[in-house]
Amino acid sequence: MPPGPSDIERPAGSDRDAAKPAYVSDLAVDVLRSLEVRYLPLNPGSSFRGLHDSIVNHGGNETPQLLLCMHEEIAVAMAHAYAKATRGVGVAAVHDLVGLMHASMAVYNAWCDGVPLLVLGGGGPADSSIRRGIDWVHSASAQASIVRDFVKWDAEPVDPEGLLNAIVRGHALAASSPVGPVYVTLDMDLQEKPLQETEVELPDIDRCLPVSVAAPDADIDRALDLILTAKRPVVVAGNLRFDPDATAPLVEFVELVAAAYRDDNNAVAFPTTHPLNLSGDDRLLMGDDADLVVAIDVADLAEIVAHCDANTRIIDVSLRHLRYRGWTNAGGAPAKVDVHVAAEPVEGLRQLLAAARDRLPDAPAGDARGARRRAIQERHRALREEQAAVLRDRWDEAPIAPQRMAAEVWNAVRDRDWLLVLRNTRSWLDGIWEFDGAGQWLGHSVGGGVGYGPGAMLGGALAARDRGQLPIAIIGDGDLHMGVGALWTAVHYAIPLLVVVNNNRSFYNDEQHQRRVAQWRDRPTANAWIGMRMTDPEVDFTTLARGYGAWADTPVTSPGELAPALRAALEQVDAGRVALVDVRTSPE
Repeated sequence: MPPGPSDIERPAGSDRDAAKPAYVSDLAVDVLRSLEVRYLPLNPGSSFRGLHDSIVNHGGNETPQLLLCMHEEIAVAMAHAYAKATRGVGVAAVHDLVGLMHASMAVYNAWCDGVPLLVLGGGGPADSSIRRGIDWVHSASAQASIVRDFVKWDAEPVDPEGLLNAIVRGHALAASSPVGPVYVTLDMDLQEKPLQETEVELPDIDRCLPVSVAAPDADIDRALDLILTAKRPVVVAGNLRFDPDATAPLVEFVELVAAAYRDDNNAVAFPTTHPLNLSGDDRLLMGDDADLVVAIDVADLAEIVAHCDANTRIIDVSLRHLRYRGWTNAGGAPAKVDVHVAAEPVEGLRQLLAAARDRLPDAPAGDARGARRRAIQERHRALREEQAAVLRDRWDEAPIAPQRMAAEVWNAVRDRDWLLVLRNTRSWLDGIWEFDGAGQWLGHSVGGGVGYGPGAMLGGALAARDRGQLPIAIIGDGDLHMGVGALWTAVHYAIPLLVVVNNNRSFYNDEQHQRRVAQWRDRPTANAWIGMRMTDPEVDFTTLARGYGAWADTPVTSPGELAPALRAALEQVDAGRVALVDVRTSPE
């Protein structure tokens, strides 16, 4: 069993079952418990000291349990990834104005990623007569305006009932389609009000539930009309809410339609070994290779179909028209869509499948769909051979090729019940890891800001620990630098985790940009490394990891050292520890 408050940070002299609420913040804790909020990552702040006290001394530091993080961005990213791993609502707490400013990038990531998140922020006090000097600097008349453009909803309640209702409503709105983050300010004075001074009516949680969205039948029928006449259909799916149960209907739909399949960028929802899976085939959506694209939960549809023929028909199964608004350009350029199936994507997929079963009964092997299946299967076989050849060609490179690093990790964990909480994206080679479908990899930040990884690996690993899974994080050195203190949180709360550092000692993505600019301007490309490389001295993550209490051996510098280093690290993770393997890799 994972350690709980009885083992870690157990409050002294408190009896949760006997404790009666005496303050508004006590009721807030009762509401959070009723919402089954298990964990509350946070970086401490005086603006939610009332809530903090209530969690510890009224709630017994259990449901929710406080999780101390070294930075607000780590705390919110932890809740973000935990929500993806559990398919629930992630909850985090941040200090008032300054804490929310620190956390704003992480909130934006959750917004772009379409992840249900409830961020509770201390605030105020609104009553200026009781503000301390620091409260003037750390408060604002509209604190939520910092994140208002990239949350679904925000609230700054001014009365106790409003505060409790905002928590419940915010939790439900975060989980309602299209899902996303919400922000609620908990006024410092309201939190600390004694209950004998006010009568508070508790919200009815059962009457404030999340809402999903199904598609109109007419849109489903129009989509099937296009599918029936397509000669070269391609299905592209995103993360599908990281729901493993979404993979079976996706596979059945692809098989029934006899379509080629590819995962969306930075997503996995389909079995790697399935013979219709062409993920990694760069030619698949080029020119007239597809005459129909069925995009289900695709993050940037315009990018996916950018190189398709102008006559390629597009079906978009998403709620993108409800997700974005004017402030941010997230979601990409407008795409020309023939049918928009406006539904929560997994629900829309199930509706499409039900309609396809009625109108596309399984055909004999000799018909056009059977021939198409066979052609795609042959293409799948050739693609996987090409990918294996790339790996063979780079196997003995030194510095270590990131493709070999990923393959060695796969070989070490493939027979385990694993959860890939992070992976490198730019140098990832499809076909190496054999995914069963959705929910085995938690994707990336989508917002694209470096620094998401450290908190995300915490949230994913926490969910994996509670399910008895092995969590694996393959993280870039630049990403880890921005939140290396996350290692302490993992060690302190006994969250086992295998951390593999893809350490190319550079913010290498920007080296590529500098080379391009130099080429365009006819200037020396040899200078692209300046202001990018983390050398002189090179950072030794193994020493940093040991300083935070994690296990780490010496950096891995040659390919032959990888497998034994991973075996040694996994022994430590199996014993309940955080283990870090610092792999010195080539940039690409």
